Amino acid sequence: MIMVYLVRQGQTDWNLFKTFNGCTDTELNQTGIEQAKLQAENLRSVGFDACFCSPQKRARQTCDIIYKGPIVLDDRLAEIDCGEFEGTKETADALKLFWQAIQSGDMGTESFEEFTKRNCDFCDMIMKDHKGKNVLIVTHSANARIINYYFNGKPQDYDFWKSVVKNGGVLTFENS
Repeated sequence: MIMVYLVRQGQTDWNLFKTFNGCTDTELNQTGIEQAKLQAENLRSVGFDACFCSPQKRARQTCDIIYKGPIVLDDRLAEIDCGEFEGTKETADALKLFWQAIQSGDMGTESFEEFTKRNCDFCDMIMKDHKGKNVLIVTHSANARIINYYFNGKPQDYDFWKSVVKNGGVLTFENS
């Protein structure tokens, strides 16, 4: 079966310690490296026709472990800009304030509308230029939510707050 394989980047210390990590270029920790190695083994038998990756270091490290062919770095796959929240703890109150801020791009954040648009534009490109091919995408948590939303038909009741894949995990979507 022809599929889109979406891998969330492996764990970083900022993931481990529940810290907002949008644009800061953090690296995988040892757990994240092991998660990527596990996905490399799980996806070993898949013949990928194309590979796209966020330009951020943690995603590139994950991708480099999983895939040994040509990789297209695509800025649309970069994590949402967390603005003033970057590097702070993801407490319940902070998450609520963050959600309010991204509704309009306040506090230096990227607006949720713009973030959704760039990820959906990326998915439109996949469907236009890579339909019927096995495609590997390596990106981040918020991007995975939008891409999951896209490939599930953009349901009106979609919960964007709900995590859809753990660090180092994979989602698959039919691409035929």
